[in-house]
Amino acid sequence: MELKLNREVSLAEAEELILAIGSTNTVHLRGQPGIGKTAMAARIANRTGFRLVYIDTPTTDVCDLGVPMPNHETKTTALYPNDHWRLHTGEPLVIFIDEFSKPSSQAVQNMLHPLIHERRFSGFEQHRDTIVVTAGNNTTDGVGDNLKDHTITRLTIVDVANPTAEQYIEYGAAKGYAPELLAFVRNYPHCLASYKDASQKENMYIFNPRNPGRSCFTPRTGEKASNILNKREVLSAAGFDRNALVAALCGTIGEAAGRDLAAYAEVADSIPLWEAVIANPSGCKIPTSPAALCIMAYGAVMKINRTNISAWFTYLKRCPKELQSVFCFTAAANKEKREILMTSAAFIQWMRENSFLY
Repeated sequence: MELKLNREVSLAEAEELILAIGSTNTVHLRGQPGIGKTAMAARIANRTGFRLVYIDTPTTDVCDLGVPMPNHETKTTALYPNDHWRLHTGEPLVIFIDEFSKPSSQAVQNMLHPLIHERRFSGFEQHRDTIVVTAGNNTTDGVGDNLKDHTITRLTIVDVANPTAEQYIEYGAAKGYAPELLAFVRNYPHCLASYKDASQKENMYIFNPRNPGRSCFTPRTGEKASNILNKREVLSAAGFDRNALVAALCGTIGEAAGRDLAAYAEVADSIPLWEAVIANPSGCKIPTSPAALCIMAYGAVMKINRTNISAWFTYLKRCPKELQSVFCFTAAANKEKREILMTSAAFIQWMRENSFLY
């Protein structure tokens, strides 16, 4: 029997690997479109304190990187690097070369070889702590990625997995994604599945190179759908009816996911107002729909503060245990809300009463 080892890493694992070896090895992040590879660049720059240099390879020409300038005294030329990239300063940098496997020309990729291998650009040595990262898609994704052998030997290629539903929800809750979207992902985790999994052949939510030219659900398009949902009140006031909402969602995440997410948005309309819950936590109506309860839990994570958390727990304890667990585990994973939660007497009491859940 053939044993297949999982060679894909999570985005979090890839980030830690880059921080550990990125100054000596150029890690090439390889994964499906829209799963969050590019977003990692800003996080690495924030964690190191280094300035971020972003190079979009498909839109970069050789002359964008630098131009040869003549020295009339020596009758020679020297490359003057583009000031935009700041590769001549000698300061430590995080250099993120996006879509490296889709260069505008082979000359651009070749010109970047010394940077990814020797930490040198033309005659300018980079700071010894400078981190260089490249990114691209799988060749099987059918979006034009290709690396030649002499380029591959300069890289540490790391295959990045699609995020799990739990990882995406934790990230989305911290970023303020619409609770309807987070509830949808929780109940439809296969929207983040990979086409490379044979069992997902008929999955109409996801990116699949066998069905090119159509919108689909990815972490990136999910964020765009969240933007639409977070503006529902504004759009409604402007006369944006349900048909237009469905059209916008389908045009962002695909027909199947768009219609299902629109249904979740309709369920959200049956949820009591947050102000009503906090004003009357002992008597305010509790939704009966599991989807509505899930949406309510994710919405509460974004709305709790030191003033209203006690009232919220009074209401929460009247809800099913599953909803209580969803809220508490999600809030505990949110850096911004964790301190509020952990210093709340209401939460500490809830933990004592529900220790069996941990």
